[in-house]
Amino acid sequence: MRRISFVVGMLAAGVLGMPAYALLVNNGGFDINAADWNAAGGGGPWVPGHTATGGNPGGYLTLQSSDNTWSVWYQVGTESLAEWGIPVGTTISPTVDIIDLGTAGNNTAVGLKIESWNSGLLGEAASEFAVTGSWQTYSFNYTIPSNAESLKFVLTNVNYNGRGAALYGYDNVRIGFPDGRSPALKPVPAVGDPLLPADPVLRWTNPDPNRPGDTLTADVFILESDQILLYDPNLGPDVIEAGVVQVAEGITAESVDLLEAGYPVQPEKYYYWAVHITDPTVGVIEGFTWYFNTFDASPRHADAGADQYLWLGMDANEPGQVTLTLSGSVVDDGKSPLTMTWSLDTALTETDPATVVTIHNPVVVIDQPEDGLNTHTTTVTIDNTGWFYFVLTAEDAVGSTSDVVNVGVYADACQAAYADPADAPFAGDLDGNCMVDLNDLAILAADWLGCMSEKLGCMP
Repeated sequence: MRRISFVVGMLAAGVLGMPAYALLVNNGGFDINAADWNAAGGGGPWVPGHTATGGNPGGYLTLQSSDNTWSVWYQVGTESLAEWGIPVGTTISPTVDIIDLGTAGNNTAVGLKIESWNSGLLGEAASEFAVTGSWQTYSFNYTIPSNAESLKFVLTNVNYNGRGAALYGYDNVRIGFPDGRSPALKPVPAVGDPLLPADPVLRWTNPDPNRPGDTLTADVFILESDQILLYDPNLGPDVIEAGVVQVAEGITAESVDLLEAGYPVQPEKYYYWAVHITDPTVGVIEGFTWYFNTFDASPRHADAGADQYLWLGMDANEPGQVTLTLSGSVVDDGKSPLTMTWSLDTALTETDPATVVTIHNPVVVIDQPEDGLNTHTTTVTIDNTGWFYFVLTAEDAVGSTSDVVNVGVYADACQAAYADPADAPFAGDLDGNCMVDLNDLAILAADWLGCMSEKLGCMP
């Protein structure tokens, strides 16, 4: 089994080659744009860019630096090791495709840097490459340090050789492995995250086959535990320890539903699992050991409150509009942060398209929710009549629930009263103005002793 411990790495000599199976980092292919990457530089003129076509195979980034200038493209965020499913202590191969687009012979210090993060920057390692005028793949080996939680990739162009401007293209930033045998990666749930026992679907991402067109298969093993294990359990493929169950064999899918596999998931447990890939040309690729827990339950019993029947100008200080209060609640177990959101269901709402609805405090994040009732109250301003559907959604680490409240906004108080089923109209309000007065008596008198229909033997 590959190591489980998720507890600046070591840098091996730079190498040139194409590690098989490498997976792209976030927007590492740059096919559309440079989203999630930023550029920086100093010392003199430098120019970052993105080219939509002509990369390897699609779009790519560029960096041009004048003499005595440095420039970089760097990831805005980081690559979470828990989301990748890669344990600390693992040696990976940070990989990138690079092309020299500048003047022949003007090769400078172009390369790739990897940074280790845990709240802040822990350390970094980099490699420089002698790049050619055609797209080639470059990589180096890097051992992830024991206290890292995530990685950040940086593309570099350091020009201090006095040979003029240097221009490079960069594409396909990815994570590979020194032996060219990538295991299954990107588990869902991420390592250490909770899973809802009622919906126990495990997912992962297979590597590309070593020979294009081949079909990969997966064997999945799982072990239940009452506590966090301090050792690496044997989850196959050759040796398994007592209690380990194989829940999938030779499947081509990248997911398994544990209920469909006949494996019941219990609350308040830890589960360790592994996915072993079989590639027709290289054999079995052992997977990392991942784990999830079932100590967290999804929120339940969302209550968006009672329907409301309101009218424009309810407050004399707000002519032509109304401000209302939405107050909802949800029951949670308090074991993970809770996000409560008020939103307008525009598909169901019936009003003029020009109506402006403003939810003044739509979202609240409760880092330590109550083990019980949690509430979220906000105000809403509406500037037109209509029938509005507001949705309260509550979401924690394992699931979500929602409820809807209907709000009717009318032209005046009488219309609102007639629409509200809690306000029973008077039978004597013949003119529908919400008051029984002489006008109603006049209507009654005008029809006094009148006959409704010939069916009664009279003339109406």
